[in-house]
Amino acid sequence: MFEIFSNKEVGPDIYHLVLKCEGLSEKVEAGQFFNIKVSRNNSYDPLLRRPLSVFDFENETKRVEFVYKVVGKGTKMLANYSPGEEIDLLGPLGNPFTISDRNSSNIHLIGGGMGIAPLYLLAKKLKDLPIKVFLGAANAAELDFFADKFNNLGIETHLAAMEEKLEIQGTALRLWDIYLEKEIPNFVYCCGPEPLLFAVENQCLKSRIPGEISIEKRMGCGFGVCLSCSCESQKVNEKNKRACVEGPVFGLGEVKYCE
Repeated sequence: MFEIFSNKEVGPDIYHLVLKCEGLSEKVEAGQFFNIKVSRNNSYDPLLRRPLSVFDFENETKRVEFVYKVVGKGTKMLANYSPGEEIDLLGPLGNPFTISDRNSSNIHLIGGGMGIAPLYLLAKKLKDLPIKVFLGAANAAELDFFADKFNNLGIETHLAAMEEKLEIQGTALRLWDIYLEKEIPNFVYCCGPEPLLFAVENQCLKSRIPGEISIEKRMGCGFGVCLSCSCESQKVNEKNKRACVEGPVFGLGEVKYCE
């Protein structure tokens, strides 16, 4: 059980959850997630936990942070938790981003919607390298919190919104395409809706740009038993990969997903 330090709305139906995690024994890496029990006390409604990507982790202050959007019953229940209450979670889970060998001169991070969340801790780890961040959402209100966070790291951040013009009016993909015409990155990280992942992967493979994507999947157990988050492997003779174990981070070209 972890105590809630804060659970504040930071955008339209977007919440920033901060937990005190003094009892956490494992190191938390960028790209990992926790499976959170949103039902209270002895209730099992809803039965399944909700997987949330780690937004930030501070080992010194022993706090782990998440950013989530209220989209259904589970996240609505989570939004009703208050500071001082305790919540049950499993983690850290999943395969993180690889960053130990990243000494590239030009790295791009591309995030769409709530897929932006896991890129923040990654950006903190890479902030001493020349990186650019491309973020997209429905409108500026959904991006304000994220933009402030990335800008405070001193990282070059570019914004796009579907409903209004920021740097452009459109998607993170369209924004990234504009910059791709000017420079080819040495490495790309991407998280967001599957159409975004599909398009970024296609472009990177075509241009021979290495990278990693983080897949968003519905999950049951969170540790590989239920197989509800299985992804079909691109290799014919390879077994399906589980987003909660072999993922959620995969190398480009590892798994298939929808267009």
